[in-house]
Amino acid sequence: MPELPEVEVLCRHLGPLVTGRTIRSVEVRRPKIVLPDAAEEFATAMTGARILSLARRAKYLVFTLRSARRREEFVVLGHLGMTGRMFVAQRGVAMPKHTAVVLELDRHQRFVFEDTRVFGRLSRDAGSLDALGPEPVSD
Repeated sequence: MPELPEVEVLCRHLGPLVTGRTIRSVEVRRPKIVLPDAAEEFATAMTGARILSLARRAKYLVFTLRSARRREEFVVLGHLGMTGRMFVAQRGVAMPKHTAVVLELDRHQRFVFEDTRVFGRLSRDAGSLDALGPEPVSD
């Protein structure tokens, strides 16, 4: 499982690449990853949304998005599980074998969540944050 510093490095790397980007379409290849939503429900909610920010809370990546339809903000939590990877790639590049979710972004790019062992999550349910204690470097 990635340690906290690895998740922080990923957050700092991905943040500038995805902030301000619009999600054009969503492909859920492994529905378990987006639970409790159904794959179709997740894809519908995400399509057209704009990524406002990316932050880290514990070992979660916290994506704040604005819905295209209702113009309201919502949060998506990303967790790498044991073997997850998240990255941005150009369209046309072959997807890894264990790709779980693909977000087609503007500017001919994709956000890819790959998870070999299917322990990771990309979820609109932010309830996992409620039980967390303080951040290690917070006041």
